[in-house]
Amino acid sequence: MRRTSRILVSALAIVLAACGTGHGPPVTPASKAPVVDVSQLDPGNYPVVPRQIANRTTDITVGDLIQESIRIAEHMPLPVEVDDRLIYGQGGHAVTADYPPMGVDKFNDRAPGLIAGWETGGRHRSDYTLGLSVDLTVMRFTTAAQAAAAVDFLAGEHDPQYPDHGPLTVAGYPGAKSLLTYSESVKTLFAQDNYVYWLFTSDDLTVPEGPGLLLDTTRKVLDRTVDSMKDFQPTPVDKLAGLASDPDELLGRTLPAGKGQIWATEGLYPAHAALGVDDRPAATKRAFDESGVDVVAHALSGLYRAKDPAAAQHLVGAFVEELADRYKPIDPPPGLPTARCLQIRDDDSFGTRFVCYLPYERYMAEVSADQSQDLRQRVSAQYELLAYGHI
Repeated sequence: MRRTSRILVSALAIVLAACGTGHGPPVTPASKAPVVDVSQLDPGNYPVVPRQIANRTTDITVGDLIQESIRIAEHMPLPVEVDDRLIYGQGGHAVTADYPPMGVDKFNDRAPGLIAGWETGGRHRSDYTLGLSVDLTVMRFTTAAQAAAAVDFLAGEHDPQYPDHGPLTVAGYPGAKSLLTYSESVKTLFAQDNYVYWLFTSDDLTVPEGPGLLLDTTRKVLDRTVDSMKDFQPTPVDKLAGLASDPDELLGRTLPAGKGQIWATEGLYPAHAALGVDDRPAATKRAFDESGVDVVAHALSGLYRAKDPAAAQHLVGAFVEELADRYKPIDPPPGLPTARCLQIRDDDSFGTRFVCYLPYERYMAEVSADQSQDLRQRVSAQYELLAYGHI
């Protein structure tokens, strides 16, 4: 998918002359809307009734901490905003005790106190081994001492078979721990108060020139991120429970992730944070701005709220156009004439095989699957979730 995996459900625009009554997105009258044949829908075993997301819970849950991580993401710059060469995203996700930084063995035992964080990245080319690449993680710990200890631990973490080349200095950050890795990338860790900033910058094309350009990029990323995080107001620990609330009943109308489909991305996103899980954030930002997208719900499917029905349709067109280099149009599932669906052109390339975009009033759903039958069932179920209470 493109955002949680860059693949969205195709467009389905049906308008019913009814009003929302607490059952979800309001529906307003419209004319000349394509007709959806509900009798042909096949949701299979997927749910067709919106699930309830608790507004308040007694204990902190994984969802609460992911929502706090998303709040951090909202205050982090996108890599492309720091360097306009970094046009490709690298699949942002939450970092919590349940979803610790990837590749770090027994992280919670060796760096205790992690509350929430966000990992993002950007690269110059679709192949991250060619050209500039940046990975950035910001983590919030319970205490400043725990953040400093995490920096010490992570700075010393390396594979004995591939020893680091030695320490480096990042201009303006004398307290940072930076080094040149075995692979000629620059690894940097910086603690400020309860927060840890962890960066990797690499560029195979500049290795012969030494790490100077990578250190300059590292400084720029740190400057922008540390400054942006000054406005972040962390949720007090005793208030974290309940952050996974769903006040507008959007997350409850996405397809829930099943076993083996759990990602550290399920939650409600302001528009800027949603760009952090997109693989072409600059293009998607333009589509968001043009369509007035203000919130996105991510689970097994995605749900985007635009400013009005016309804007939702525009968003569909923008996403379809953006995928034109990798996907080709196919017929929508039976009963869903307004859905716009796509199939990947090269089955050997990276990406989910099928994707559909489904507009419903001011909302657009994104649904993907690797099998055509599964796609039909997912899109059918997604339509019924959106239209629940009105069909």
